[in-house]
Amino acid sequence: MSVVLYAASWHDIGLDEVLRHAAPGSTALLATPRTHHIALVDASGDVKTRKGSVRLQDVFEARFFDERAELRWVNIADGRGTAVFLTEDAATLPAAFVDRLPAVEAIDTRAGAYLLWGRSAGSVNGWTTLSTERIGTIDIPAQIPAEQHAQVLVQEYIAQDPNHGNAYIAEERLLRFDLAAPETSTS
Repeated sequence: MSVVLYAASWHDIGLDEVLRHAAPGSTALLATPRTHHIALVDASGDVKTRKGSVRLQDVFEARFFDERAELRWVNIADGRGTAVFLTEDAATLPAAFVDRLPAVEAIDTRAGAYLLWGRSAGSVNGWTTLSTERIGTIDIPAQIPAEQHAQVLVQEYIAQDPNHGNAYIAEERLLRFDLAAPETSTS
């Protein structure tokens, strides 16, 4: 199986401009000097956490993702930075992202997941509060039953080095939050 991951970048772009290319309904991970926000992009292009809007001027790194694509942005200086758009569908690369990056020619892909801290305290209106004593609480846009764990699902792109043939994970793309598999006992 062969899969191609296409990428394009845009330098000297503000986060407000990047948001125009984030799909409505996509999940947003937003890092500020004081906190980390998990939000959704609404139909008007605004990003909102369960509790309300995020002050975008404070964000220094952002990732927007859904099953189709991932859009990354990092602030370089004075609210301007570099954005990268990743997708398996070359037709969805935004025309404004004029710097086409080398495609990842993956010999295979692998589904992966990262377990999130805490257990669900329940879901309301499409949001779940995860809670643990060590970390506190955080809201994620997913329906996770009470007392269960959550995970973020990823797609890994495995490439092969042309010089020595070794396989390696060339890229990883975030997909969505979901219910984690139940814990299994080894006994």
